[in-house]
Amino acid sequence: MDLLDMLNLRLDYLLERAYSDSHYKKTKYAAQRLLDYFGKVPCSAITRMKADEFLMAVVRESTPVAGNNDLKVIRAAFSWAMKRGQRFIQDNPFAGLESFPSDKPKERKRTPTSEELDRIIEAARPKHRPYLWVLRETMTRSIEVHRLTWNRVNFEERYIELETHKNRNREPVLRQVPMTDKLYEVLSSLYADRDPGKEWVFWHRYYNADTRRMEEGPYNGGRHKMLQTTCKRTGVNYYTFHRFRASGASVMDNNGALLPGIQRVLGHADRRSTEIYLEKLRDVERDAMDVYERESRKRGDKVA
Repeated sequence: MDLLDMLNLRLDYLLERAYSDSHYKKTKYAAQRLLDYFGKVPCSAITRMKADEFLMAVVRESTPVAGNNDLKVIRAAFSWAMKRGQRFIQDNPFAGLESFPSDKPKERKRTPTSEELDRIIEAARPKHRPYLWVLRETMTRSIEVHRLTWNRVNFEERYIELETHKNRNREPVLRQVPMTDKLYEVLSSLYADRDPGKEWVFWHRYYNADTRRMEEGPYNGGRHKMLQTTCKRTGVNYYTFHRFRASGASVMDNNGALLPGIQRVLGHADRRSTEIYLEKLRDVERDAMDVYERESRKRGDKVA
């Protein structure tokens, strides 16, 4: 198979399986650099030595970190092409190549406290607060909030169903997350004011460059600029949406919620992923959410 065809198939796969926008972009840019370097060649023409020469060129033009980033996503692309049922290629020349040493200090990600999240949401524009509350109260990934539709919201039994592709086979999996009182309040208000013609809880109107017209649909990218602006206005350090998850997990963990419950709320297929969030070993869903709701509201403050 030609290198160009394989990389295009990989990028299509990442879009179909709803990988993160950042991972898609990293793969896309690395694929372009790979094509610029090798040109239109069969995948079999890239030997391990040539693969290493390409990465060295990236390091010379940029940094060891850039070389390691390209190695990670390109190695994954070749590995995927080998594992597919069609067996697009027979060998992965990037397998086994070592990462480049880097003096970049390892960043320690800080987790926001409940008080900091209160301040962030309070400082947000009114139209943005429901989105931030849903993220906070579900501890889900932002892309899962973007996919959320009203038929997945059960007000009677007080839970929502979230769709994730973060599993070994990247197949869509639904999980139920119990509603806290705050989540029930926010979703009830959104439901009362919803547009009956829209199935999504959160949607927007945007310009589609391909069709050259305005369209409506769920968010297909992050809302990081909104969060950055809000954090700056608040005077709070910028936290990514992913740290909302870590904050809620920490509240549950520090107040006795059992690990399997936290794991299922977060939607982790592997408990080791949850342990990484918590940074220690700490079993169900309803109990975990009850602990989170009680402890994060201890001050009794009301945030609009």
